[in-house]
Amino acid sequence: MAETARAAGVEPIDGEELQRGSPFTQRPVLVFWETTKACLLACRHCRAHAQRDPLPGQLTTEEGERLLRQIADFGSPSPVVIFTGGDLLMRRDIFQLLDTAGALGLRCAVAPSATPLLDPTALRRLSDAGIHSLSLSLDGPESVHDHIRGVDGTYRSVIAAMRAAHEVGLSVQINTVVMRSTADYLADVAALLLREGVHVWEVFFLIATGRALADEYLAPDEWDDVCRFLLDVTRYGLLVRTVEGPFVRRVLRHRDTDDLPGGPLHRRLQERLRVAAGDPVRGVQMPRNGTLDGDGIIFVGHDGTVTPGGFLPLSLGDVRHDNVVDLYRGHHLLQDIRDRRLNGRCGTCPLRRVCGGSRARAYAACGDPLGDDPACAYAPAG
Repeated sequence: MAETARAAGVEPIDGEELQRGSPFTQRPVLVFWETTKACLLACRHCRAHAQRDPLPGQLTTEEGERLLRQIADFGSPSPVVIFTGGDLLMRRDIFQLLDTAGALGLRCAVAPSATPLLDPTALRRLSDAGIHSLSLSLDGPESVHDHIRGVDGTYRSVIAAMRAAHEVGLSVQINTVVMRSTADYLADVAALLLREGVHVWEVFFLIATGRALADEYLAPDEWDDVCRFLLDVTRYGLLVRTVEGPFVRRVLRHRDTDDLPGGPLHRRLQERLRVAAGDPVRGVQMPRNGTLDGDGIIFVGHDGTVTPGGFLPLSLGDVRHDNVVDLYRGHHLLQDIRDRRLNGRCGTCPLRRVCGGSRARAYAACGDPLGDDPACAYAPAG
């Protein structure tokens, strides 16, 4: 297996890695700050229940700056701060906050909505503020994307913003949510990114929280088919990351010993990508280590509430009264997640170190953030 995996560009897993602790015990890789609930879109699956006006209790400018100073206290290398929402451009003080983050030496990225606010002037100001990357959401062809986002013309706005961002030197990442309504269009999105010169694709595996509905979930074998397809996509030069789909790393490690072929969804997507983009150009490339909610990731809500991740609405504390560094390093739930003290199948799975299951999906399904991930198709022997 090891030689076959290396030949395909995949590093095999070994026993030592299975026993190794989390590399993210002292600091997360990413701190997400939901700067506001306000947004001009009305996305069907919105985690944030975004609306047109800010909700009462939103962190003030001064409180936001205090939060940024706390994040800087994680030390070097500092986490990347992701300014998200709602739509961060709905905050009048957003560029003051970005300037504060830059003065603190924090690396920052932004996740704006594709609305008229995201015009060339705003993109230039983001670039001048030292933002190194910008993420935009694109979920399928125009009719599918606009239906999901709730506003006609949003697809065209995304394409225009993507191209304009490239022109001002911003690195663009495209985010796509995988659900029943979008799964068959993943190959179309991948082909578009290749044509447009986008190098990073972040794929969100749906969590039934906020406005998202569980009837949009795929079956476990279909989620595995999506994972197989995403591994195929990396062979075309795209860097693919998954959100709430950590079992992609289990599929990665089983791909050379799994005698079962991909299912119908995988075959359809694989063929559509070959027709659109030709033959792959390299072996599979997937980051060896991933993050989970609370393990490399922490989320701060619009009102200062701290949760393990944006899709796991379980309060750990409040930055108005608690220090985000102390919460991340010391909260018992996050320590359990990082040590993989999990329940059910996830707790006994030999691949829990490299996967760990979606803690957000487990919580949405059964109210236990340490429970089983129902999207995972893997049944460990014994």
